[in-house]
Amino acid sequence: MARYMNLLTDYAFKFVFGSEKHKKVTIKFLNTILEGKERIVDIDFRDKEQLPIKEDGKRMVFDIYCTTDTDSHIIVEMQVRVPPTFTDRAIAYCSHAVLNQISKGDRYKYEKVYGIYIMGSHLAYHKPRLARKISFMDEETKEIFSDKIHMVFLDLKCMQRKNFHECRNNVERYLFLVKNMEKMEGKEKDYPMFDDLFDAADIRDLAEDQVIAYSQSRLKLEDDREALEYEVAQERLKALSEGRAEGMKEGIEKGIEKGERNLLSGIISHLKSQGSSIRQIAAILGRSESEIASLY
Repeated sequence: MARYMNLLTDYAFKFVFGSEKHKKVTIKFLNTILEGKERIVDIDFRDKEQLPIKEDGKRMVFDIYCTTDTDSHIIVEMQVRVPPTFTDRAIAYCSHAVLNQISKGDRYKYEKVYGIYIMGSHLAYHKPRLARKISFMDEETKEIFSDKIHMVFLDLKCMQRKNFHECRNNVERYLFLVKNMEKMEGKEKDYPMFDDLFDAADIRDLAEDQVIAYSQSRLKLEDDREALEYEVAQERLKALSEGRAEGMKEGIEKGIEKGERNLLSGIISHLKSQGSSIRQIAAILGRSESEIASLY
């Protein structure tokens, strides 16, 4: 059995990054990912289930929701299977965190909101990139229009480092460990800042009920992976079938075009043998002189 939990599982991710016991792990992680936008000293974990803004609205359930010592709100989501509508969901999460801060008569005063989204597959309709940072800015001047909402999308599928020591910075190191913690054999002695992350993920320190909960979450992750692999295989098969059908259609069209061209060439040859000029043949067939000349 592996020494460390798989941090892609729902249980392990929330246990390591979303619990009071491992608050220091979360603070280090957030400070690294936000890269100076915030300097977090302390956080308070909030209720992960947020009531809808309106009576018939949708509930929001976050993996991790916390506020900082500077009153900023931070949402952290792990999404192994990324649906095509994930960008819309991410915006809705941040918007919900904004609206929940506004009370009647507040004149739209609210603190900053950060959405950090860790993804197990690529973001639909966008070129794959390890880290994508989104904020409100002027389209023409690229100046920040508002610093109230920031989103960071982290694509684990783009993390292709073969080992921990190939990582070039701490953002890459964190993402490498999130993706590969289960495969790690021990702490990295040259990087003590990650020691508490290794300690938090150590299966040997779990109580029996925690091991059971983690194991169930681990099985669900495998089921989800198998389902995703099946979906990908089906999509490839569909694309292959559509490609073959398109190829057959294109081949038929080319065949017809070639047949028409051969027929036209035969007619031109016959008229040419009767002494007709290019201009005369073009007039007879209703074609341009350049087309007739290419077959004359």
